[in-house]
Amino acid sequence: MLKITQLAHLLVRTCFAEPSSDSPLFAIDATVGNGYDTLFLAECVGENGMVFGFDIQDMTAVRSQLAKRGLAKRVTLFQTGHETMLSHIADSADAGASAIIFNLGYLPNGDKSLVTTRQTTLAALSQSLMLLKRGGILSVACYSGHPGGEEETNAVLAWAKALPHEEYSVLHHHLLNRQRTSPELVVVQKI
Repeated sequence: MLKITQLAHLLVRTCFAEPSSDSPLFAIDATVGNGYDTLFLAECVGENGMVFGFDIQDMTAVRSQLAKRGLAKRVTLFQTGHETMLSHIADSADAGASAIIFNLGYLPNGDKSLVTTRQTTLAALSQSLMLLKRGGILSVACYSGHPGGEEETNAVLAWAKALPHEEYSVLHHHLLNRQRTSPELVVVQKI
């Protein structure tokens, strides 16, 4: 079975499978962390595309990885919370994002006191819907095994369940035979 992040990448990659219009592709990594999703998205958008990344933690290591792989020109990083994404990229987002990825919780091997929260995540998810293009995918990996994580996961699930089915298709992936705090994936496609 694929890890939750592998499944998210598999589904997100479908947004980039067909050639797009003349507009360059763009994507958003709403929670940069170690930069794995940022690197993945930078490869997906191609030479002329752009990835916007957001995180409240230092991203020096991510910048270094992007430079080593020759992808730095495709990525603009903002050291700020994901709930501010619309104010930072609205002018650059005319064509709409092909994909937006969230990995909620805390940065593995990072400061565990710095976590995403229900309030900032719900604000960022609402902004994401405004930025997502038709056919684009929003992927949200939820981790409930830390303080506040279950509350945030439940808020994300309630938010996703309330999306109008005429405008969005919503998938929820959760391993049924694992502990209650196993990761969950919510994938929203704008139709």
